[in-house]
Amino acid sequence: MYKSKLISIMITLSPKELKKFEEFIYSPFFNKNELPVRLFNVLKVYHPKMEESKVAMEAIFPKVFPKEKIEEQRLRYVMRDLTKLLEEFLTYTEYEKEDEFKKYMLLSAYDNRNLEKYFKITLDQAKESQDAQPYRDVNYLFNRYLIDEKGYEHSQAKEPNTLGTSIQSAVENLDKYYLSNKLRYCCFLLSRQSILHEEYPQALFDEIVAWLGTHTYDDTPSISIYYQILRTLLDRDNAEEYQKLRELLAKNTGVFQLTELHDMYNALLNFCIRKINGGDSAYLHEIFDTYRTMVENGVIFDNGYIAPNEFKNVVMAGLRSDETAWVEKFLEEYKDKITPEYRQNTYIYNLAILHYYKKEFSKSLKLMQTAEFKDVFFHLDAKALLLRTYYELNEAEPFFSLVDAFNNYLKRNKLISEYQRTIYINLVKYARKLMLMKQSGKIATAELRIEIEQVKQVANLQWLMQKIEEMESAK
Repeated sequence: MYKSKLISIMITLSPKELKKFEEFIYSPFFNKNELPVRLFNVLKVYHPKMEESKVAMEAIFPKVFPKEKIEEQRLRYVMRDLTKLLEEFLTYTEYEKEDEFKKYMLLSAYDNRNLEKYFKITLDQAKESQDAQPYRDVNYLFNRYLIDEKGYEHSQAKEPNTLGTSIQSAVENLDKYYLSNKLRYCCFLLSRQSILHEEYPQALFDEIVAWLGTHTYDDTPSISIYYQILRTLLDRDNAEEYQKLRELLAKNTGVFQLTELHDMYNALLNFCIRKINGGDSAYLHEIFDTYRTMVENGVIFDNGYIAPNEFKNVVMAGLRSDETAWVEKFLEEYKDKITPEYRQNTYIYNLAILHYYKKEFSKSLKLMQTAEFKDVFFHLDAKALLLRTYYELNEAEPFFSLVDAFNNYLKRNKLISEYQRTIYINLVKYARKLMLMKQSGKIATAELRIEIEQVKQVANLQWLMQKIEEMESAK
């Protein structure tokens, strides 16, 4: 029973949602069966943990059917009914969020009942409501299309020989919705294609690109921006396309919801990363400028919080652009906005990184020794930072001890991807060689430089090359 669909869904309910679901199943409009209510009252006591021993079949059955012989199938029927009610509740909850779609459904109801007066009033209200909302995203275009379509269908039923304006508006909004959504998926697939090196066939791709090459949609931000993102993906080194995208986003920030805007800004970041990987370090500051804009506009937030990796990316972008003062202010101002369960360790890690960049290695080391990272990727970054810190402090014994521990972790942890395993094993390998040179005084950096350049897949590559240059300068 613990692994049942019913328990899996109930665990996800917040206390507020659980209370609303209770009201839902007690309503005779939604439920007239007493047994699902009885089962719910038993289960809600164990919410939200729903420990396996507490919700086992043998433990629950006697409480739902007192003094009766256990019949597993009988309880399963009640579980099925409660699950169905729970799914209806979830559907209703999602429906409650869709104000524009509710107007569309109300229009259908008035149309089916020939309530002409109320249909027209609601149609006008629906259009006014859509015009009043700030967003002009894909959802806006789809909802606008639905309302115009309903207006056209209604007018055809009343005056079949009149074309009216609703059909023209419906067609235009359908075209805009399709183009916006198609472009959005094209961008996603092209990005994925470049990462995984896989081909994704896309119907009408060439035709749409050709169409947009001769038709402008400056009045439709979702089309103009996704088309511009597409151009940065097709012409991957063209700085002019990148700059046009920056300008479009700056101009249209307020017309998209934050989650969609976040994806759009990621297109800017990905372009910069490609340029940096190609050797153009000027784009380091472009990345910082983009992240700073995302912070200022609230785009960085997800449900009011900053994800740990995103927080780290902002800090690293600032440090690599020599914006140390900005990073210090950001750390203190936004540390309470980090996702709560990762907050303390994320803050400690990024503060340690800050001290490291300020060459306050002892402070960085002290902080790192107080944190424990459960997330695999944070753990890898933390180990790498610790390795570099020991090197900078010339702490040979703990350095080589960490080398052994790090290698074992990389070989044994099955959650690490092969790519991540490779780049960090190479980091440990070459950092160890550097430390041995540093300790022995036998500097043979030329061969090491050639080897690293040939391997390429190395974490903290810039740091390794910097240490090699320092050795060569000292020699």
